[in-house]
Amino acid sequence: MKPSALLQRIFYPRTDTPELARQAVENGAVAGWIMVAVHFVLGAFLIILIAPQQTRISGDALLPAMIQIFLAFFYGALATYALRDSRAAIVTMFVVLVLDTLLVSLRVAHLDPQIAIHLLAIILTIGGVRGAFTLTAFRKAGKV
Repeated sequence: MKPSALLQRIFYPRTDTPELARQAVENGAVAGWIMVAVHFVLGAFLIILIAPQQTRISGDALLPAMIQIFLAFFYGALATYALRDSRAAIVTMFVVLVLDTLLVSLRVAHLDPQIAIHLLAIILTIGGVRGAFTLTAFRKAGKV
């Protein structure tokens, strides 16, 4: 695949045919799986940091890690349904991803690698949303 075609598939995927629209939907699913990896690694890292501290009696210290693990499972479910061409799943993923990115950007003061990964996932999800709606239009027109 040419670099220009790869960049187009990432930033503004073509949706002229049902096959290209399906590839755009797959972009959204890839974004979901990227977010699964980010949140799962972050949650596991927080658990590894907190678990050896024997002075903590309450499980409240594990709450941020459990939220990250929950978000990883949530993104995994959305990515799975996005692969099944669910418009609701991919739009929900986009909304949650934008809110998640806003929370991360408020937490860090400068351009963090996590924000860059979030922005890449947002770009992929926008293409996925376009593909999902175009694929539905192709189905209604009887072209699929």
